[in-house]
Amino acid sequence: MPQKPNGAAPHELPLLVHQMKGESQPFLNDVQRQALDAALAAKLSKLSAGGGGGSSSKGRLTGRGSKELVRGPSKSEATQDKKSRTGKSKDRVSKKDGAGGKYTWGGVMDGPDTRAELDPRDPNYDSGDDGSPVEYSLQAAAHGPDTLPAFKQLAVEMLEEYFVSGDVGEVARQLQDAGQPQFGWALVKKAVTVAMDRHDKEREMASVLLSSLYGEVLAPEEVQKGFADVVAALDDLKLDVPGAAGVAATFMARAVVDDILPPAFVSKLPADEGSAAAEAKAGAEAQLKARHVGERAARCWGARAGLSPSEATRAAITQLLQEYTVSGDVGEARVRLRELAAPFFHHDVVKQALLSAMQEPKQRSALLALLQQLVASADIPSSQLVKGFQRVADNLEDTSLDNPRATTDFPSIVSEAQAAGWLDSSFQAEAATPTSGNTGSSVAAYKAAAGATIDEYFASGEAGEVVRRLVELDEPALANMFVKQLVMRAMERKSRECEAASVLLAALHPKLIDPQQASLGFTRLLAAADDASLDTPTAAHLLALFVGRAVVDEVLPPAFLVAVLPALQDGCLGVSVVHAAGAMLKARHAAERLQNAWHGGLSTIDQLRASMQTTLAEFVSSHDEPEAARSLAELSTPHYHHEFVKRALVMAFETPASAPALLSLLAHLAHSSQVTQTQMRKGFTRVETDLDDIKLDCPNAPKAFAEYKQQAEEAGWLWLQPDSEDGNDAPPATGTTPADATTPATASSGGATTAPAAL
Repeated sequence: MPQKPNGAAPHELPLLVHQMKGESQPFLNDVQRQALDAALAAKLSKLSAGGGGGSSSKGRLTGRGSKELVRGPSKSEATQDKKSRTGKSKDRVSKKDGAGGKYTWGGVMDGPDTRAELDPRDPNYDSGDDGSPVEYSLQAAAHGPDTLPAFKQLAVEMLEEYFVSGDVGEVARQLQDAGQPQFGWALVKKAVTVAMDRHDKEREMASVLLSSLYGEVLAPEEVQKGFADVVAALDDLKLDVPGAAGVAATFMARAVVDDILPPAFVSKLPADEGSAAAEAKAGAEAQLKARHVGERAARCWGARAGLSPSEATRAAITQLLQEYTVSGDVGEARVRLRELAAPFFHHDVVKQALLSAMQEPKQRSALLALLQQLVASADIPSSQLVKGFQRVADNLEDTSLDNPRATTDFPSIVSEAQAAGWLDSSFQAEAATPTSGNTGSSVAAYKAAAGATIDEYFASGEAGEVVRRLVELDEPALANMFVKQLVMRAMERKSRECEAASVLLAALHPKLIDPQQASLGFTRLLAAADDASLDTPTAAHLLALFVGRAVVDEVLPPAFLVAVLPALQDGCLGVSVVHAAGAMLKARHAAERLQNAWHGGLSTIDQLRASMQTTLAEFVSSHDEPEAARSLAELSTPHYHHEFVKRALVMAFETPASAPALLSLLAHLAHSSQVTQTQMRKGFTRVETDLDDIKLDCPNAPKAFAEYKQQAEEAGWLWLQPDSEDGNDAPPATGTTPADATTPATASSGGATTAPAAL
């Protein structure tokens, strides 16, 4: 038995083993890869044979609100196994013929009909049709749209799908597959104009999408052209959307704060006096001049406009019911319910109405009448109605602790609704009502205890306390529920909690969570992926990371990916999660990548600062700017780049000989948009504030800082900032942007990104 390396945590052992072996090959071996490919192909063929004709050629349903189907691999993915591992095969055709990179999406001389040369030795080669695209086993290679109208249609389909799923990565992949970077402005325009005619939720999602795609998929000039076209078309847009000018103004202000539009863009917009364009321009300028513009813009679409609206939606439903009990206006309640734009969440309306009816007997008749009207008008479908009743029934024992009448009131409400004909007569209140000493009561108690334990663990990080609580519960047969709750709660939070959840699973396996329970827990997670994606739009991506990390940590065996497929419904989102997890595990350096899936697991400020200091020390020795930029990017903490700027300046004070190289590095990071102007200014401001303390160790610091700041401003990579009570979130004043400077940006979410909890 090999000795465990000193200081290695249990979850680090699989990675250490691979590092000691010096392996960089895919985590799955050839046999496991072939078995997974065969199982996925069988699942897809079964779906096709079973009448999955409603799916589009992209492997998805195009209708709004439809579930995501299994998406076959793209052309590059399908040919992955055919490529030489060394990359030196003389017959190998390189991806994009060597014309990859930002904003290119293909070669300069590539026309719409340009195709890679077919290889007669390819098993999919069709000698009878040399001019056709190569087709692969799971999906035919798709050619992007070669005309602007076709691209606009694709953009509308992508946006419709994105507003349902919230998957930014899928939009980025489809844009890259389209291969038309010169049409990027059309996506920007469509995103803004389509969101204009919808609710605040979709407007927030559009802002997040543009901010996320900027700099990697969308070139700065394409973003500016897209917004300019929106403003130019406002006179027509306001015919369909009366408040279009105001909405466009808010979109532009948000884009400036997100660093995807330069502040000077708004002032330079051409606008005739009295036109809608002039109204939008004036509105955007007014918003940008307001106090606390950073916070205001981050919340410009309302408190519930984010991508995870479950808590805000529940609060809105509570307010809706409270207002209805006062006014009794059913019509207003229907309008408010439609404005929520969350039809998948209507079961919560039913649940809250029933609980209020049992809690306040005087309001019972009015609330039941409201539910009857909403069901009759089809505002609440029967499936959501039954689900709401079932949720109340499942938790009736807990409800009775606060309201002892609930155990008698609920059956009478069920009987009354069934007698009136608006509740299915097959619903049985008695079967749903828990009795003393039954298994359901034990399960409910375990779930409640597990949830409290998980929340406490996320707050304290004490894995030992979790172990103690699970030992006290002494329910090893219910451990799968703990696994499911742990992952579900982590997905609703930040990367810190996701890393903590993965570490905890590795620590509890196999003593407290045996392999069978771990597999069952993840099976239940995959089966519930469609429901999870409603509350957490990025659930599919997060689940794939969790599954891949669990395989690397040896919580799950690699064979789990194949064994779980028969248990999943054809076409469900869980199959896509298995496909994505398999793709991650097939990639080179899979173990290292998945161990760092949650931004490297940097959970403390000291670790982050130490990593930045190490990066700067290595740069002073090597002067390798790209390597330093890569190291900074791997930290995945763009909200904390001001600390890197501060440390670079302090190091320049301490070692004047390295100052030119360090300033050159900061200029490189600013011009490449890796460090935003907000973070750059904040770093300089922090140094200026601490100069009195810094000069105790570096007497030349004040003079050197003044010189560095002047050099940065003259070179254009540090913008002058007017006095603002809002601090560093305010953008530079109009007209102060250097003419040749491009607004740097990162894939931010409009100020929504925050530092890890420990920071």
